[in-house]
Amino acid sequence: GAAGVAGTGGAGGAAGAGGTAGVGGTAGAGGTAGAGGAAGAGGAGGQAATCLQATGPGTALGEALEDGMLRGTVAVQDAASCARTYVLTTNGPLRDDTPGNPRSVREEAGAPVVRTGHAMFDALYALAIEEARQNSVDAISDGSFNNGQGIACDPGGCFETGLKWKYVWTRDTSYSVALGLGLLDPTRAVNSLTFKTSPRRGDGAKREIVQDTGTGGSWPISSDRVVWAMGAWEALKYLEGEARTAFRDLAYDAIVNTAERDRLVVWDAADGLYRGEQSFLDWREQTYPDWTRDDVVHIGMSKALGTNVGHLALLDVAAKLATEKGDAAAATKYAGWAEGVRSALRARLWLEGRGLYSSFLTTTLDQAPTQRFDLLGEALAVLFDVATPEQAPTIVARYPHLPKGAPVIWPQQQNTPIYHNRAIWPFVTAFWAKAAAKAGNAPAIENAVASLMRGAALNLSHMENFEAVTGSNNVSDGPYSGPVVNSQRQLWSVAGYVGVVHELVFGLEASQTGVRFRPKLTAGLRSSLFGGADSIAISNLPYKGKRLSARVRLPAADAAGAGLLEVRSVELGGRELGDAFVDASELAAGENVFEIELGPAAGPAATITLFDTAQVTGANYRHYYGPRTPIAAAPALDAGAGRLSLKWVVGESPADVTFNVYRDGVRVAENLPGTTTTWVDPASEAHATTSYCYTVEAVFVASGNASQHAQPQCYFGPANARVQTFGAQSLQAVGGQLVTGGAFPYYQDWGNPPDTLRVVSFTPARTGRYLVQARAANGNHNETTGITGGVKALEVRQGDQVVASGQLSMPHTNGWTNFRDSSFVPATLQAGVAYTIVLREDAASGNMSDLKHFEYYTGGPGGPTRVNKVNVAELKVLEMGP
Repeated sequence: GAAGVAGTGGAGGAAGAGGTAGVGGTAGAGGTAGAGGAAGAGGAGGQAATCLQATGPGTALGEALEDGMLRGTVAVQDAASCARTYVLTTNGPLRDDTPGNPRSVREEAGAPVVRTGHAMFDALYALAIEEARQNSVDAISDGSFNNGQGIACDPGGCFETGLKWKYVWTRDTSYSVALGLGLLDPTRAVNSLTFKTSPRRGDGAKREIVQDTGTGGSWPISSDRVVWAMGAWEALKYLEGEARTAFRDLAYDAIVNTAERDRLVVWDAADGLYRGEQSFLDWREQTYPDWTRDDVVHIGMSKALGTNVGHLALLDVAAKLATEKGDAAAATKYAGWAEGVRSALRARLWLEGRGLYSSFLTTTLDQAPTQRFDLLGEALAVLFDVATPEQAPTIVARYPHLPKGAPVIWPQQQNTPIYHNRAIWPFVTAFWAKAAAKAGNAPAIENAVASLMRGAALNLSHMENFEAVTGSNNVSDGPYSGPVVNSQRQLWSVAGYVGVVHELVFGLEASQTGVRFRPKLTAGLRSSLFGGADSIAISNLPYKGKRLSARVRLPAADAAGAGLLEVRSVELGGRELGDAFVDASELAAGENVFEIELGPAAGPAATITLFDTAQVTGANYRHYYGPRTPIAAAPALDAGAGRLSLKWVVGESPADVTFNVYRDGVRVAENLPGTTTTWVDPASEAHATTSYCYTVEAVFVASGNASQHAQPQCYFGPANARVQTFGAQSLQAVGGQLVTGGAFPYYQDWGNPPDTLRVVSFTPARTGRYLVQARAANGNHNETTGITGGVKALEVRQGDQVVASGQLSMPHTNGWTNFRDSSFVPATLQAGVAYTIVLREDAASGNMSDLKHFEYYTGGPGGPTRVNKVNVAELKVLEMGP
């Protein structure tokens, strides 16, 4: 990195004599600097001999954390020093008997420390700093990459994802950096983020963000790689000089190329939203309807709240970096795109009656928002101003909480193992705490802080996840036991705890040029956690080669009021700052102590929706789970009524549920009795020319919890007359081999860049809306993983003019003869006009095997060479109506 103030090692870099390295760094004479700058000999900012202490009467506050029969304890050694040793113990069961019990955690001299008078709170922060060090490595590995052998990190190292996860993944790293690791170790943060970008093979041009292996062959079924921009923007705040310029330019290149490609492949101009699987909730059986398990193209056609906020964030960062680089036209374009996503989310996913944003639209033929909700999506909606100022407090108040914390989805899915389902994830809890602070909801902050502390204290590590009702690291429930996987020192859990301490308790905020402190402490935390302190403190935060410390003076515990404590003053060196950021150039070379005074909360406190254990267990399970997913049959013409009728079944007692019916994305019937199995659509008189599509959801009477939507069913006229199919033998082909003799002919090994498939002539009988798709098999891998989802351009041409175009997604189908329908390309066509349909590859076509990054991939096709091939049995044209 660029030279910094003498005596301070850059985070992650080596420190010169007398300096202190950042997390994962190494102290040694004459070493090189990380992103934070060079370390000179003996200068200010070297190893800290002192740190700020909490003041107040104390007691023995915080030496134990109890939850029923479970108890975590901490003993503090060298309590007066700035390098304490904490001895943590628990009487609870440890997952895989790891780590050792008791566990000793020693603060390193000069590393960040907190002093609050609450021993457990301070210890768990020290544990997070220690586990960040443990996740700081020089090489990473994964069984599907480089034949399981290590891949070296760039100089300065990188972060691995946890004890059980030895690799660097895009979303894990990005969220971790955004939550707090960007401050602790900018070098490792930048190295990890850079590793998750890649130029294309061959010419090395057009760097993009990497979408990791995943559902249906990764991108575009999953498109949440865009959350990378959240981490990049945060990391840039802690860089300076040449190091910042270099990473800014790399980030801008990757962000812009990703934005432009995603605009062509996963953006839907019809409603302004981006397609793709939910961010983080990437185990489809956990959070999607069961009919998508083996037919994952629908997940690629879903439009998820969290993923769309990720796209918004990417575009927002693109606009800001374009401004910084002096490209006003690009800044205007990307800011407009970002605002378009924000407006589309408000229009399409806000459920006014529930006071929450829906998690997703299920698939193209069902554009009604589900009454399913996810904590990360809601938190990101608040943090990135998708939620309006009126919506944000409602979201935080309405989302269901449990005593052990807020589950990451609501309601839960029946007959599904514990992982994302029925689970608390600390990193999501941390984002939720930040959202609650922004919305001014003290009880939600307090629930989140208690959840984070409980999980770490009783498990002696910042764990990956917990079962939501019990808070346990493992619950035995037959085939539904779990969490199925639960790693110690999970990177984003570590980052989440750090972030809550830094940003909420002490109020650290950074801009691209400076810092400020605006604590978001609640009256409840002041009276409970910090009841024995008059002031609390944090010391030795690294910042651009300097050190930041903060002392927070608290109001009297018995006069704290209700809600968030008021920030009365913030001073640095005797200068009142108010809410202004202090530019890095204004900071002293050594320690900078911010003095903050808090006053009582103005109250009244907000509220949260809190279920106790009895309300969601046993006979009350209907308050916790949603009903099973209905199964609907294809609509039929009711000859007597001259209308369409829909039939369905659901595996619930009729007395427990009611039904809602949706047609073409609009609810057309609601609160139908649970005995209903057939419903006639009274407004389907246009069925002779309109292809109506229906779905059904079940709703528990006791709670209002809704099921997933049934697989949509459409009426395409008698005997599906409005679906025209062009089989392989009728197609004009370049490339591939025609296979006959089986159940139906198809072109195999098709999809080299020059290959085409063509419907020579298609003439619509009616003017109107059409959907065009392929029926294809992609046996490159199973439906769960890989990088070789098929993506090809489909064009509808009238002579030489292209009248409709888009990219068809043909994800993995777990077999070369397991044919499934692709995604759609919409077209508006004229009756009596002859069209040509062409399936081919263009500049936007492809998948993650395009990227040089995956030359390391040895877990399936697409590693040694690019692969974008499928078997194609037919092209289909669906007439939807006028």
